[in-house]
Order: sequence, then C-alpha cells, then structure tokens
Amino acid sequence: MLNDFAFLLPVALFALTAFALSGGLTALLRGILLKRQMLDLPNERSLHTVPVPRGGGLAVMAVVAVGTALLAFFPPISTPLVLIILALLLLVLVSWFDDRKGLGAGLRLIAHLLAASIGCLAFTPEQTLFGGHLPLALDRAVMILGWAWFMNLYNFMDGINGITGTETISIMAGVALLTSLLPSSDPNTLILCGLIAGACGGFLLLNWHPAKIFLGDVGSIPLGFLTGYLLLTLATANQLAAALCVALYYLADSGLTITKRLLRGEKIWQAHRQHFYQRAAQAIGRHDKIVLWIMLANLALIDAALVAMISPLLGLGLAVIVVALLLGAMQRAARPPRTASAAPEVP
Repeated sequence: MLNDFAFLLPVALFALTAFALSGGLTALLRGILLKRQMLDLPNERSLHTVPVPRGGGLAVMAVVAVGTALLAFFPPISTPLVLIILALLLLVLVSWFDDRKGLGAGLRLIAHLLAASIGCLAFTPEQTLFGGHLPLALDRAVMILGWAWFMNLYNFMDGINGITGTETISIMAGVALLTSLLPSSDPNTLILCGLIAGACGGFLLLNWHPAKIFLGDVGSIPLGFLTGYLLLTLATANQLAAALCVALYYLADSGLTITKRLLRGEKIWQAHRQHFYQRAAQAIGRHDKIVLWIMLANLALIDAALVAMISPLLGLGLAVIVVALLLGAMQRAARPPRTASAAPEVP
C-alpha cells in the first residue's frame, strides 16, 4: 500500500499537464477538421442535429501516447508500457483510417484482437484473471477476447456528448484509488491513470453538451484499450470483482442492449440509438443531464468496488443495485408521458 503521498506529485503533474495540452490541441485540431470538412453529419441514427467535427480523439491520443512514452522510456525502461504503446499506436492508426475511409468489421476485429494480444504480453504469468484456477493459455484467451470486446463496447457507448470522457475519468479515479490501497502498487499505474484522466478532461472542454467536436473511433477505441488495460492490472491483482464494479454501468448498458438487438436479429455492428442512455437523452433533450446521472452512479460504483476488495459478492451485489437503479431511471425517462384520460361523463 502506498502509505505516503509522495506519488501524488507526479500524478498531479501528469494530469494537469495533460489537461492543458489536450484542451489546447483539441481546439487546434477542431479548426483543422473544420477546414478539411471532416464532419460527422446528422442522420436518422444520430442524436446531433448539426455537422460536428469528428476525430478529436487524435489530440487526446497524442497527449496520452507522449506521456506514456515518457513513463516507458524513463530509466529503468518499462517493458510492459512499451508493449502498451505499440498496441496503442496500432489502434490509433487503424481507427483513424476507419474514421476517414471506413474499414470492414472483420479488419477492425483483427486489429483489436492483435492489440489485445500484444497488450497481454505486458502481464507476467503470475498475473491472471482467475487467480490461477484456469490454465494460463485459457486465462489469456479470456483476457484477449474480453479486452477486444471492451474496446468495442467503449465505441458503442460513445453516443452522446461528454459520456466517454466522463466515464473514462470515473474509471481512472476508481482504478487509481483501489490500486493505491493494494499491498504492492506500481506508481506508473497511478501516473497513467492521472495522465488519461487529465487528457480526457481537456477534451471535455469542447465535448461537453453541446459538443463542438467528437472523439471518433480514433479516440473511443484506443481509450477502451487503455481503460481495459488499467482495469486488467487491477483484476490481475486478485481484484476482479472490484474491477467489474468500477466499469459495471458500461458493461450492463452495452451488454443488455446488444443482447436485445441480437434477439431481434439486428446487425449489432451497425450504428443505432437504442442504448438506455441514448433513449433517455433523446427523450429529455439534454445530454449533460444523463451524463451527470452516470457520473453520480459511477461514484457509487467506486464505493461498491471498495466493498468488493473486502467482500467480492457483497460489493458486486451493491454495484448491481446501483446500475439497476440507473438503468431504471433512464428507462422511465425514455417513456413517453401519459396523456390524462378523459373524465367519465356524469349522467
């Protein structure tokens, strides 16, 4: 456990620097995207009504990649972070091309699985998801598939202004807090959490409702990869339940929505607006209100994760209750208002 506060200085330094650089680069990039007409045009599946520049994640990733490289190559060299950077650059390149030209679902999936496979090399054989109860090869296969899935659900959930930046900051705060309470904590993990949270905070300055720029796949997919990595560092420290608690809202909303679409025979990789948060935001007409609901729920999920470090089942139970309440509130918000029935005539 980190029982002193010496680690807070580099965490704060990376976070504040990333915040300032990301905010400035996002504003600069927005002008370039507007000039080149790289816009996300409204359609029947989108929730915005005017063209908005798309690809702001490139600014976020530039800041995160440089900051991670500083951590990785500052002596002693961190081999795990070098691997994470390589996988991150692969995802940025593929996702940027996808934003501009479009790629088939198969090619995207191959890139995501390859990035997850490279990322898995950052973990030692002792770092397993299920505490050594599964053969290492099977444990790693589950990790790769789950990681690739998590990248995609991060992209699926990036459907209203401010949601991905807010969710990422919440998860970074949760992972950093929980990691700092472990018997042995890697300071690089905490600094990386601060770096990513700061970069997302700078981007939110222009992505908060009404958004002036969107992340695009070049932001949401790599952020899903990085967030997944940090959740896995927590899970492989015998805290799988706590890691699930922190990210449970995204897992639940995406999982339930995709399951319903599969049962209806729909193509789950196509854009839509059927997520709980999308339907609620559309009904209310305010993206920021829904994002604030999610933020408050995430604070409760971090509390549930703290409980899960002591009692995994109790913590997961509390997290399920929190998410159920949030999804229920979104479901109620999405329902059309009832019209008052006419009063019966009195003879």
